[in-house]
Amino acid sequence: LRSTTVIDNDRFPPVPPNLIEALDKRFPDQCPKLDEIDRMIWFAAGSRAVVDFLIEMHKRQNETLFPNGE
Repeated sequence: LRSTTVIDNDRFPPVPPNLIEALDKRFPDQCPKLDEIDRMIWFAAGSRAVVDFLIEMHKRQNETLFPNGE
């Protein structure tokens, strides 16, 4: 298995900003509460990891399309 830190821009479909915004609202980057059970904490962390991955892909795709920040 490849690490999720290795990103292949040529094989990943474009990531629309509105998808990132919707997922970011649904799975915000937040600290767990003291009363949450471990499984829910891990589930939330995994969900957020997907959002963070898509944000990174979108950033890299836009750097590829607009290398000079245009």
